[in-house]
Amino acid sequence: MVLFRRDPSKDRTKGNIFFEGYEVLWPDGRNVMVGLDAFCKHGQRLLGLGRALAGCSERLIELICFPLPSRDHDLTRIPGHRVRRFCLRRSGAVGRIHFLDGTPTETVFQLGRDEPRVLDWIGLPNLVEGGEQWMDLAARLVENPKSDGSVVYVTDGSPNFSPMPGKA
Repeated sequence: MVLFRRDPSKDRTKGNIFFEGYEVLWPDGRNVMVGLDAFCKHGQRLLGLGRALAGCSERLIELICFPLPSRDHDLTRIPGHRVRRFCLRRSGAVGRIHFLDGTPTETVFQLGRDEPRVLDWIGLPNLVEGGEQWMDLAARLVENPKSDGSVVYVTDGSPNFSPMPGKA
């Protein structure tokens, strides 16, 4: 699970695409060491951010990555989750997420910069140079808000991304 907290200081525009800024935190409030800090409208929809915040400044989101054998594999379906298909392509120490049609996103993971548990979750360390990994990314809002609209932090256990199936 990951906490996304709205941060307007990270808003930006690239070309004609607006990116809404967020802090990316573990449920206990520690920063997730990852280069993600803003999302376009497609990322906001997948994660339930942007307009879906409905006046809240943060959301706790469960994220699950399902690696796939190919682009044409059946879409993963999980009740209560938004699921989208992406491709991770590796170039050097960098893995960039691409949309289903091959369009690159601004979402980049980097060996040596991002937290190892995040890199393992997305599968970058196991991807060969020039390789690609198709995946379904599932997201679900964790419904445990306090009455003031903020999130109740998880204190019982180590916060983490949900592991990839078959990975320990």
